[in-house]
Amino acid sequence: MRAVKAYIRILAAATAVLMVGMPITACAEKEPGNTMPEKATPEQTMTAREGRDRVVELVMNTTKQLKVTGWWPRNGVAWAQECSLGEGEGEEGASYGYDRWAPQGTEHIEDAKRVAEYWESLGMTVRTVNPTTHPTVFAEGGPVLRASFDTDASDKSYSIGATAPCSPGEAVALNDEDEAERNQGKVLPGDEGIVVREDPPQ
Repeated sequence: MRAVKAYIRILAAATAVLMVGMPITACAEKEPGNTMPEKATPEQTMTAREGRDRVVELVMNTTKQLKVTGWWPRNGVAWAQECSLGEGEGEEGASYGYDRWAPQGTEHIEDAKRVAEYWESLGMTVRTVNPTTHPTVFAEGGPVLRASFDTDASDKSYSIGATAPCSPGEAVALNDEDEAERNQGKVLPGDEGIVVREDPPQ
């Protein structure tokens, strides 16, 4: 059991690192000089856990817009990371990120349009990069801070990820509390589909 907990801890830490860089890196590679803002939105009064639930809900509901199966949380559980509450706030906050991946579909352009239309229906500001080849859809606002859908992610995959607005809270404490609840058998939003491997016997 200790090995399982250690694995989840490592997987979750890796998730935090990957989710911090994912949307910004994608912007930098596919559209230099046009990254999304890091500051909190007007909805910064939501709690960090409310933000977690929203990013998970957005990602899950977005996968349902596509005729693609095999979605799974490749980078692990929804995980809180440190963020700035903005000028004048005088304190650090916490922001959850979450993503799901699936084998690459065959209707890249149409799938990108479906996701863009869905996100626009939620009041998000949407833009699409490489719309005629392997589109990547970026969005911000609405229920989350930002989101992205990549039709040409690594290992010939589709990926959908989202980041919550910065909210008051301590990322380390939130993650510790989440892990404690998981250790007690509770399934948190975004935990579905997590693959836990026990270390082989020594």
